[in-house]
Amino acid sequence: MIAEMRKLILIGSRSETRATLDLLHKSGCVELAPSKSEEGTFRPDVSKDTDALALKLADLEFAFEFIKNAQRQAGELSKKKIIDYKPEKKKLLLPQPTLTFDEFLAAAEREEEAKKVVDELKELSSELSECAAEKLRCENALAALAPFVDVGAPLSLFAPTKRVFAAIGTISSSEFKLGEWSEKCVWRTYGVGSQTALALVCLKEDEESVRSALSEMEFSACPAEYTGTAVEESEAIRQRAEKIESRRAEIILRAAEKAEELPLLKLMRDHYGVRYAKETGLGATACTASSYVLEGWVPLAFLDRVDKMLAESGESLSYYFVEPQEGDDVPSLAMNNSLVTPYETVTNMFSAPKYRELDPNPHITAFFFLFFGMMLADVGYGILLTLFTSVYLAKVKPPRGRGNMIKLLCMGGISTVIWGVMFGSYFGVSAADFGMWYWFNPIEDPITMLFLSLGAGLVQMLYGYLVNMVALFRQKKPLEAIFGNSCWYFLVFGVAAAFFGSSLAAWLPYLGYALLGVGLLFLVLSGVIGSKGVKRIGSGLGKLYGIVNFFSDLMSYTRIFGLGLASAVIAMVFNQIGVVIKDMMPSAPALGWLIACVIFFIGHAFNLGINTLGSYVHDSRLQFVEFFGKFYEGGGRLFAPLGSQMKYYYVDDKKYETKTKSMIGGKR
Repeated sequence: MIAEMRKLILIGSRSETRATLDLLHKSGCVELAPSKSEEGTFRPDVSKDTDALALKLADLEFAFEFIKNAQRQAGELSKKKIIDYKPEKKKLLLPQPTLTFDEFLAAAEREEEAKKVVDELKELSSELSECAAEKLRCENALAALAPFVDVGAPLSLFAPTKRVFAAIGTISSSEFKLGEWSEKCVWRTYGVGSQTALALVCLKEDEESVRSALSEMEFSACPAEYTGTAVEESEAIRQRAEKIESRRAEIILRAAEKAEELPLLKLMRDHYGVRYAKETGLGATACTASSYVLEGWVPLAFLDRVDKMLAESGESLSYYFVEPQEGDDVPSLAMNNSLVTPYETVTNMFSAPKYRELDPNPHITAFFFLFFGMMLADVGYGILLTLFTSVYLAKVKPPRGRGNMIKLLCMGGISTVIWGVMFGSYFGVSAADFGMWYWFNPIEDPITMLFLSLGAGLVQMLYGYLVNMVALFRQKKPLEAIFGNSCWYFLVFGVAAAFFGSSLAAWLPYLGYALLGVGLLFLVLSGVIGSKGVKRIGSGLGKLYGIVNFFSDLMSYTRIFGLGLASAVIAMVFNQIGVVIKDMMPSAPALGWLIACVIFFIGHAFNLGINTLGSYVHDSRLQFVEFFGKFYEGGGRLFAPLGSQMKYYYVDDKKYETKTKSMIGGKR
């Protein structure tokens, strides 16, 4: 269900504003909202503080990315034996680190420590940039010297004197032409390809005509800073490049070793994120010279907690709670039991419900659970999926509002086991091979599987119309509720009775025709409601096109059939490949079994992974398009209390002075 909200309106002394914000943060269940501006009030300018915090947050994001890249590069260099880097081995599936509220606030005392780390990382990044630039200069220099490696003389010999003009450089091979200039010079070319090295010497009085000829040949002089031979200069540049690469490796190692500072940086990221939210909330208050008015949203279930904390705060506060008014931007908070909560992930991925809208989460739970299992449908896969996710949840112990995706997959594993028993699939091996009971095998009886998929889809679609009917009745729109939704029940049952009822009773087809007539009439009338004049006819007849959309939606449920069949076939194929490989090695049965086991492991791991993903994606798609399209609009905004801006740490509300649980610690 969508939790009822109350607006908190709080008046206090400006000198205590930040203390009050800390108190609301500690409550863990207050979302700040812009206060209504009244005559004589103003909004405090917090842009300087928010800009500074935004810059710090950007610096920390840079630090995370820089350390991550450094660790990756250090690992690659370590494999090449260039550096000795041994990253700290982290334990898998560690619980999210927790803090008390006071410990979280005390993080402000470590700002300078974190700033020092970030500054060091910036300096290392700058040094890496210098190394990259220097390395590029070396590469360009080597490329510039490459045409002259066959020139045995030092390049400094080709400097002009008082009586002689000498030059060495490159010309375009396609532009090289012998002419009058060549008779005035002693010259020689080196190399082949698009660029040719040309060295020449001539008398000073011929310099102008020779230069003119060189210009026509796109002559590019060798840089004057090189004095030795091209081979000597190239070797010196290579040695310099090696030193640069060595220096770069040392910098990367130093940056990678900064990973030990990540807990501090993550703590400061969460600290700054919450502070930014507080400063933004402060900027949305309405102030006078000595007081302020703050507004926020509190779930009705947590009203007593907030009331108690404010009353016992010892601050000069006056506050009250009011019901939301028309036009208020009220956030939505779904509060469901532990079975439904994981499916909020699916809904929120589509769009959060509006505050006054029906909560769709309880309505998708059973269908998502069943469809997921029908698509994967293997006892072995279900056991593994449930086992892996259960171990994760037991080890990590995700705090409130987190880990819902893993919980959803855990329940999906249970559904997979159930449908695996029904379809008789155990890692792709049929239950018939074990002499065990099963309902039917989708591979042997695909038509039954197809009808089962369509039947399940039809039930969900009709249920969606029922939910929409109830919602419209609550909105006091009885005509839309009856005509726009019940028509599909008449049409579906009418088709069933008209075409299949004769086998049960002779009169059923006639009842079916009557139901079809009523259904078509109701469908047309649903388009007439709200229209005026001649438009009623067009709107009513236009609704008949909805029958096409209905069947289109129904056909979408064949994806259950397709994915369920694909999962079973792939599992069976990998089993057959393993058996064939084993049978091909009668002289070495142990080796045959070993290879077969490897194939089984890789094949089933692949099948489990890819089809778990496929089941989640396609199951979600059925909810988003075929089911939500019947009754759910979305477009709401999730409730985000102070403290939900945290990403890496969790404030443990068990350590709070009050016993009421909060919602603080992370995004829901």
